[in-house]
Amino acid sequence: MKQYYFLFLAWLVLFSQQLSAQEQKSELRLAEEAYARQEYALAGSLFNRIAKNKGSRTPTDLMMKLAVCHRETGNFYQAAGWYAEVIRRPDHASGAYFAYGEVLRNMEQYDSARKQYNLFESAQPDSLVFKAVALQGCDSAVLWQSHKVNTDHLKGLKELNTPYSEWISGMMQQGLLITGNGYRKMIQGDGGGANPASDKRTFQPYYKAYVYQQYQGTNSNMYLEDMLPKILGKYDYHIGPACFNKTEDTLYVTVNEQERPEIIQKRGPLNGRRLLTLYRSVKKDNKWTPLEILAGLNMDGFSSSHPVLNSAGDLLYFVSDRPGGYGQTDIWYSEKLADSNWGKPVNCGPRINTVAAETFPSFNAEGTLYFSSKGHPGMGGYDIFRVTGNKAEWTMPFNLQPPFNSGADDMSFILGLNGYEGYFASNRAGGAGSDDVYHFMDPAYSGWFTNGIRGTAVDKNVAAGNPSATGNNTAATIPSKVTHTADELEIKRNIEKHKFLYDFNSAELLSESRKILDEVAGTLQQHPDWKLMVHSFTDSRGTDQYNVDLSALRCYAVIDYLVKKGISPKRLFYKNMGEQHLINPCSEAAPCTEEQQRENRRSELRVIW
Repeated sequence: MKQYYFLFLAWLVLFSQQLSAQEQKSELRLAEEAYARQEYALAGSLFNRIAKNKGSRTPTDLMMKLAVCHRETGNFYQAAGWYAEVIRRPDHASGAYFAYGEVLRNMEQYDSARKQYNLFESAQPDSLVFKAVALQGCDSAVLWQSHKVNTDHLKGLKELNTPYSEWISGMMQQGLLITGNGYRKMIQGDGGGANPASDKRTFQPYYKAYVYQQYQGTNSNMYLEDMLPKILGKYDYHIGPACFNKTEDTLYVTVNEQERPEIIQKRGPLNGRRLLTLYRSVKKDNKWTPLEILAGLNMDGFSSSHPVLNSAGDLLYFVSDRPGGYGQTDIWYSEKLADSNWGKPVNCGPRINTVAAETFPSFNAEGTLYFSSKGHPGMGGYDIFRVTGNKAEWTMPFNLQPPFNSGADDMSFILGLNGYEGYFASNRAGGAGSDDVYHFMDPAYSGWFTNGIRGTAVDKNVAAGNPSATGNNTAATIPSKVTHTADELEIKRNIEKHKFLYDFNSAELLSESRKILDEVAGTLQQHPDWKLMVHSFTDSRGTDQYNVDLSALRCYAVIDYLVKKGISPKRLFYKNMGEQHLINPCSEAAPCTEEQQRENRRSELRVIW
């Protein structure tokens, strides 16, 4: 899941020195050993040098390994180029067709990918399952792309993303839980410094766990800090993801084993796996205890990672490749015992787990499980899925589709407490680096999954704030089937006469606006069948796109306030109007006073019944 080229000049100078010190080992042997340790960036740079020297005499199996190195480090275009060379060779294995199809799907070239999958043949039942799922994923991806939902304010977080890799693993009262490797040179006291140790699999620093404090209300502080540096600082390799319990006095965290993976060959393949292990720390007398291994959850010789608690805190879900699963990595759960330890892990079952890999579990406030999978039909790489249920009983997984999923790896989906704001990570094209954090806000989000399909109450282009569709709202045009009383009509008129004004270039609700919305929330609670449409506007200053975005933020401010007052987001809709429908002649060409400009910076309400 990385997007970096292999050849770094500085590293090659250093490695040339290492080569002279190890003359007894050939470059090919060093490459094979690095490949066996799954150090794909290192192996790829070595294989690349060998291929350059050999040219057309490069063996097919070496080209295949070079393609794998590119694919495993997220260089899909380079991998595709090598796979194309491999399938031209008469001695290539049938598996090259499938691997080529995978990277073509990563690049969202679905027609080309389908051709390669169809050429793939195998006598292995699991391989035929992979093929069928991949072909179904190609067909579904084309359909989903043609019906893509325009989610407003889905953007990469500039405050968090670096040229390396970051993703969010959860939320806590203090802020967001971050796992990343791009901050090692930035954060003082983390042991990184100017030249932090790097993982030879990717030529990137090792992952660490952080807490990101966001702007909140009147709090103007925003900063990133190490997570429990006195506890986690002594570990050398990857740390994270992590989660806390609800009272935030118990930490569960993934730690990479500290022993260097050695190459062992006893009549079998070279093995260089570095295992992941679950640890726990407890806060006692305001101090955190040293990490302890969760003996009941880990299994010798296999990885256990990605811990996450359900909303009640009595079930801990995690990812493992242990025996008894359905595929490469599965999601498992353990029940909390009376003595606060954890019971024997149980597989979450075949609704979630497949013959491929499942990972990155997370829960929203209502108990919905999100996870990423390569085994369910998807767009390519890891796709994000949504299920409801418990333990080993789940609904059929629902693919979140574009814009949340793409041909690349999409994962680490975290939904906020309000039910329509969240985050996910992706190494899709156009990001700042490798895995980037994306943020979205969409009050229509919760309505996408009613009856397992997207959208029921409101036209999705409108609900997503698409300015080209602001005249078409399905919910607003549904004819009334109920005769409303004179009192109800008067209440409706009183709500709709209000205008909520804003300061220049601001989406913050003024104190008088909040007082009015308190009354509106009370009215909506008394009439649970009423819905509300929020229209927001800007003045004429600024570009058209900027004003559309600003008016969307003003819609979110009104909706978020009402949600916090107990109104379900399923009852709230919006249209971000930008600078359309000015209520006075204050166009860009007309001189106006500030008071006149302020009249146009407004939100209005429409009752839907």
